[in-house]
Amino acid sequence: MKQHYFIGIKVPEHIAKVIVNERDNTNVHQTHKTLPVAEDLHITLFYLGHVEPNVLATIAQRLRDIQWEEFKLTTSGLSHFGNAQTPRVIYTAIENSEYLHDLHQQIVQQLSKVIELNNIKEFRAHITIAKKWAETNDLHTKDFQLPKMSFDVSHFSIFQINNNRSPRYEEIVCIQNSGV
Repeated sequence: MKQHYFIGIKVPEHIAKVIVNERDNTNVHQTHKTLPVAEDLHITLFYLGHVEPNVLATIAQRLRDIQWEEFKLTTSGLSHFGNAQTPRVIYTAIENSEYLHDLHQQIVQQLSKVIELNNIKEFRAHITIAKKWAETNDLHTKDFQLPKMSFDVSHFSIFQINNNRSPRYEEIVCIQNSGV
């Protein structure tokens, strides 16, 4: 199987642990097949899929050219993708951030200079906490009481996906803010 990659922002450990602890107050461990460990919680900025090593190096260099400042993100409760009764993805939402959307746009712009981009979906910042619906039981998330938590974003990374390990996502390139 070919190696796959994505660009993302790792959720700080102290916040990731709170999210996972709150997730344990739900029954998603019964309703979903995949529950990321705290170390894997992240916000995906762009899924790359398979790229050759030389292309990955060029992407990393282009990402270093982005001019951006450190910014703050804040969690905003629980949401989902798909049907509310059988959602394919359950996630912790992120409050809207102009800085994050600008960073995402700059990443897409730099990537378009290196690789062909097809079917770019609307960017919706989120932290996946469960995916792949598995059950016919009802989903119960009313006990998920995550307080709003904020964290600073001073870097983003290219991650390698290691399907047979835990944690699955390995940071291979770190892009620090440019301090504009």
